[in-house]
Amino acid sequence: MDSSRSSKSGFVVLDDTSLPQTAPGTDVRTSLGPDHFPALYRREMPLLTRFIMKHGASPQEAADAAQEAFATAYPVWDSIRFPARWLRTVAVRVYFRAKLREDLPGELPETRAESHVPTFTQLSDQEREVYAALVELPTRQRQVMAWFYDGYTLAEIAEELGITKEAVRQNLCRARATLKARLKQRGGA
Repeated sequence: MDSSRSSKSGFVVLDDTSLPQTAPGTDVRTSLGPDHFPALYRREMPLLTRFIMKHGASPQEAADAAQEAFATAYPVWDSIRFPARWLRTVAVRVYFRAKLREDLPGELPETRAESHVPTFTQLSDQEREVYAALVELPTRQRQVMAWFYDGYTLAEIAEELGITKEAVRQNLCRARATLKARLKQRGGA
């Protein structure tokens, strides 16, 4: 079953609604076969990495957060009802926790997900401009845009971020206006 689609932004997104949903206690790995998790990993890892980059992460930071989200998902895989949404929520939390610890002394562990890091040579010029403009947005607007670019509805975004649909709509409108102005200034889109 192909559960990916193209969003309005041109990004391919994983559509949770086309993924099998399971009740708590149902073993997804058994019901979908042992290769479901690896197949989802291969398909979703690059998308998840880019999703985190939309929150202001560098490619390496995004890949690390995405990798940790998958590592966290595996032991509880049978209880995850909406895998793409769950992975995004966990990966964003991992990224923001890591940002809070940045000022602590000590060395960071070596990265584990280097094969999935989109390099800037893999990103189009337009994508680089969009990511750079997204970083300049206020945090809430950046969060809303990241979820929206990945094809989630206003209701889904509101549920994930714990805000109202109207707040999502307002942040989306403000973010679009700001992005449009900034990209126009830079000579982009």
